[in-house]
Amino acid sequence: MNFTRRALTAVALAAALHAPGYAADAAAVETETQMLKTLLTAIEGNNYQQFVSSGSADFAKLDRAQFDAVATQLGPRLHAGYQVQRLGDYRQQSYQFSLWKITFKDGGDDLVGTLNLQDGKVGGFVLR
Repeated sequence: MNFTRRALTAVALAAALHAPGYAADAAAVETETQMLKTLLTAIEGNNYQQFVSSGSADFAKLDRAQFDAVATQLGPRLHAGYQVQRLGDYRQQSYQFSLWKITFKDGGDDLVGTLNLQDGKVGGFVLR
C-alpha cells in the first residue's frame, strides 16, 4: 500500500494545544483504546462525521477530501480485520501521546499510530 505523506497528514491534525502530561492509569488506557477504535471504525466506514466529532474544535477542521483519501486506502484493510496493541506513552513538546501498533489480518504492513486526548476529545492522531 502506497501512503503519501499528505494522506497520512490528513489524519494527523496534531493540534494538541493544552495537553497536560499524565501517567496512564487503567481508566486512561481504556479511554484511549475506545477512542482509537472509534477513529479506526470511522475510517473503515468512511464516516467523516464520526471521525471529526471525536475530536477537539481544531481536530474537527480536518478537510473532508484528506479524510476520504485515507479512508479509501485504509478502509478495506480495516474491514478485513485488525488488532491494536498499545506500545506505551511518550512526551513530545510538553504533550503526552500514546503509541499504538495496528496489525492487519491481511498480512500486509503494520501501522504505528499516535494519539493525544484532551479532556476526552482527540487533539491529535497520526498514522504512519
